[in-house]
Amino acid sequence: MTPADARDAFTRLLQTPEPELDLAEAALLIAAEEYPDLRPSVYLEQIARMGTELKRRIRAEVEPRRVVETANTYLFEELHFKGNREEYYDPRNSFLNDVIERRVGIPITLAVLYIAIGERAGLPVRGVGMPGHFLVKYAPASSGEIFIDAFNGRTLSRQECAKMLEDMYGGTVKMRPALLEPSTKRQILARILNNLKSLYLSRGDLARALAASDRIMLTDPHLTSEWRDRGLIQFQMRHDTEALKDFSRYLGVRPEPEDAARVKQLRGQLISRLN
Repeated sequence: MTPADARDAFTRLLQTPEPELDLAEAALLIAAEEYPDLRPSVYLEQIARMGTELKRRIRAEVEPRRVVETANTYLFEELHFKGNREEYYDPRNSFLNDVIERRVGIPITLAVLYIAIGERAGLPVRGVGMPGHFLVKYAPASSGEIFIDAFNGRTLSRQECAKMLEDMYGGTVKMRPALLEPSTKRQILARILNNLKSLYLSRGDLARALAASDRIMLTDPHLTSEWRDRGLIQFQMRHDTEALKDFSRYLGVRPEPEDAARVKQLRGQLISRLN
């Protein structure tokens, strides 16, 4: 699968209604732009087998804490999936094929795998985009909720999530109920891509950063801050016409963005360069 084929397949998959959108397949298509030989079906079959095995282990168990304990034991103790503390900023942690093969990842990709396996086992699991640390939420219709920190292989209460947020941000980010609401699958994909974009920018790899930004726009064309970010990447790459379009769209937002003066300055430089 060429990068262009992977992009086309990702674009088509994003047309799927939210309930039917296969999160694992979409994550594998993100990786397929980096790995031309990647065949998503190979990894989806592995996930399906894990889901079948988890379903067998849970059987008729309905008590939420015991269901989650069974899932955690299987994924974290038997299959040895864990957070990659030593090489947290390795881009491979953002590619689901690498996570499955190497058994390590970052919070969001480990959560995506947990959700994919859990869904195939019939569990009501959703991703939760808490700032700084992505979580899984197990919320059966009958009772309660349990949060799973797939990076550390543990369960959390709502209070413990608040404590984690406090520890990470020193109180500058206040916990509120919205931060523990489930994310949509498109939001999850955008967050994976945003992680990749940040990594590539930190390494000066503008071409890969641009590819990530382009795909963020596919997940949500109305994400106005991404017009600015993509414009900044295009500006550095001297893709002047494209950068001018993105900056102009961004400045067309109402109300005017806070950094409008800086973006107007860059747009002025582009107009001079193009004339």
